[in-house]
Amino acid sequence: MTQSDITHIEVPNQFVSDIRTVIESGLRLAYSDVSRISTSVYWNIGKRIVEEEQQGSNRAKYGTELLKRLSENLITDYGEAYSLRNLQYMRQFYMMFPDFEIVNTRVHNLSWSHYRMLLRVTDDNARYWYLKEADTQMWSVRTLSRNIGSQ
Repeated sequence: MTQSDITHIEVPNQFVSDIRTVIESGLRLAYSDVSRISTSVYWNIGKRIVEEEQQGSNRAKYGTELLKRLSENLITDYGEAYSLRNLQYMRQFYMMFPDFEIVNTRVHNLSWSHYRMLLRVTDDNARYWYLKEADTQMWSVRTLSRNIGSQ
């Protein structure tokens, strides 16, 4: 077989389509795993922040600059994902969802953006209802936001 014979080999459309399906399926799984792992990391960061801030007491000391200093340290190595505001979200995330089992094993379809949207819901019962519905109905972040905003 010559070089010109090789360059004229036709690849069947169905074969290409099958390979694209395999790749896209793998990418969806990878994105899903990254989202799940990121959510777990953010929950654990929130937990650790609460533990450090409160140091065994029921409430954190007023006026602490712990998060500001932490953010300054983390941004240097890990970027803006660890800004002061995002660290505050992580702390709030842990405080609003203290049961790791709910976050990690019972809810499979939600991303960090979903959880950040749920942090706006102040009523615990409503928040858990939206959590369950968003997960089972596979709501996008936009749908979740619209549904929260319309209630």
